[in-house]
Amino acid sequence: MRELFVDAGRDWIAERRAVGRTISTSTQKAYRADLGSWARYLEAQTGAAPVLEDLTGPIIKAALAEMNGAGLSAATRRRLLTTLRGLCRYLVLESRLPSDPTASIQSPRAPGRLPVAFTDGQIAELLTTAQAEDSLARPAAPLLDTAIVLILAAGGLRASEAAGLKLADYRRGEDSSLRVLGKGRKTRTVPLDTGVAEQIDLYLLWRAEQVASDPEVGPLLVRPGGRALTRDTISYRVNRLYARAGIPKPDGEAAHALRHTYAVSMVDLGVPISEVQQLLGHESIATTGIYLKASAAHLRGAAAAPSAARLLASTPAIPDSAATHARQQSGARER
Repeated sequence: MRELFVDAGRDWIAERRAVGRTISTSTQKAYRADLGSWARYLEAQTGAAPVLEDLTGPIIKAALAEMNGAGLSAATRRRLLTTLRGLCRYLVLESRLPSDPTASIQSPRAPGRLPVAFTDGQIAELLTTAQAEDSLARPAAPLLDTAIVLILAAGGLRASEAAGLKLADYRRGEDSSLRVLGKGRKTRTVPLDTGVAEQIDLYLLWRAEQVASDPEVGPLLVRPGGRALTRDTISYRVNRLYARAGIPKPDGEAAHALRHTYAVSMVDLGVPISEVQQLLGHESIATTGIYLKASAAHLRGAAAAPSAARLLASTPAIPDSAATHARQQSGARER
């Protein structure tokens, strides 16, 4: 009896969970969705529910071509092929396939788009908007919105990582930081600026009013009423902030543009790319390397802007008192 493709996919996901390579619920859901897509496209080639014997180079290439014709982006097709590669390698190791049929198939090329990064002026506008009550929100939670923006834009976290933060992951004190559980269940420590930590401390006072149980445990980010925020809720609130601030929403996940902004800012400030990799939790430094190009494009755009906009794009925001002192010092040097 020939083995069904869907059964093999189910075994692969179960094996990844069983051998210590813990994968999150969202990752399992993504794998199942990808394998479901493959089952549909493979069946379109064979006319029947796909079996392992259908996993051949020509059939897989035909399925990829049909995906392209259906309008699936290169990034989506590349992700689907990566999932299928993982399954096929597992099946070869299990001696359920004689060889990996994806080994000679090239991944679809994604368009050379650079990550979108906001200017300092846009981030300042976003923070100002977050700190003002949303008249349409029931109830409004400006301290929560401010904390979300700062954790994403000044900590570089993914929305899913922010949603997964526990109260104990926030370390207060002179060297405030966040302990982040990232992809692959790997932890990293992200340092926080003093001003950012002060805003999070203000948020925690509001949080204590929302949490009915022990306010010293549980998730760091909670919605009004005390329930934990999800990744989707964070994205929704960030989208609302973009709309209220009049900032065009970039392509892709709304919250991820703030992570891109953090990364480009680090590169602009001269932080070594290896350290940026650690702060972002990237497995490969090649992934982080795209921010070198994005930073160059960011600086070129700033150089072409009017002087006021250029100043905002290239200089971190500083308090009014510090700004006044800096102008006085500059004037003294010029005289």
